[in-house]
Amino acid sequence: MAKNIKSKNRVAISFGSLDPNELKGVVRDGLVSMTLTDREEFIRTLEAEMRRISLNVRSYLIPLGIPGRTPDDLTPTEVGHLIRYLKINVPNAMPAIEHVLAGYSVFAEKSGQHAGPLAA
Repeated sequence: MAKNIKSKNRVAISFGSLDPNELKGVVRDGLVSMTLTDREEFIRTLEAEMRRISLNVRSYLIPLGIPGRTPDDLTPTEVGHLIRYLKINVPNAMPAIEHVLAGYSVFAEKSGQHAGPLAA
């Protein structure tokens, strides 16, 4: 099932144009439709992308009222809430978030946007 969720080609979608609440819903709904293994992979990938731009996902969890657990333990709602918070308060995180979301076709489906391949 993972092959159906993770796209081999990155998709050209502008998640940054979504309202923070819409983005939260797209992320939550996408994660709910994934298997636990795919969800954990998504969260690890998100954490790695955030680290790449010198941001630590864990540092945002406690201020948001999310218990300080490992990112793999986050619920779909908590991940959606985290991404909503980052969109509003940490705009430089959006390119990393969009990069991760674009790797999973399920988010394009949940956003109602067309998921066509990127132009070369």
